[in-house]
Amino acid sequence: MDIRIADSADLDRTEALVSWLRRPHVDGVAVTVPGLDAARRERSARQLRRHFNDCGCAWSALALVAAVTAALVLGPRGGAIAVAALGCLGAAVTGKLLGLAWSRRRLLTLLRALRTTS
Repeated sequence: MDIRIADSADLDRTEALVSWLRRPHVDGVAVTVPGLDAARRERSARQLRRHFNDCGCAWSALALVAAVTAALVLGPRGGAIAVAALGCLGAAVTGKLLGLAWSRRRLLTLLRALRTTS
């Protein structure tokens, strides 16, 4: 899917695509909003594409590494291994959801910034 943003109607359509779990994969973004220089248009397009395609995996991986490190430092004791594994899984899922929330917020912030310049 390609996104073209030239006016407020395009911004409205793009904003309607922003969701937590059902964001489309975006192959290309072109920003041609009047009032922006070429560098800002290119930077905005690059950021929009990156945040649209963000799956939350980076945050999930960070949370998982932190949880595994904590489990290893605290040292597993008997039945605590199952609890540590569940804690690591929970940390990974929580990290993924936080990553998706962060990229959604960044998308909406970028779109609002573009709206104020148009």
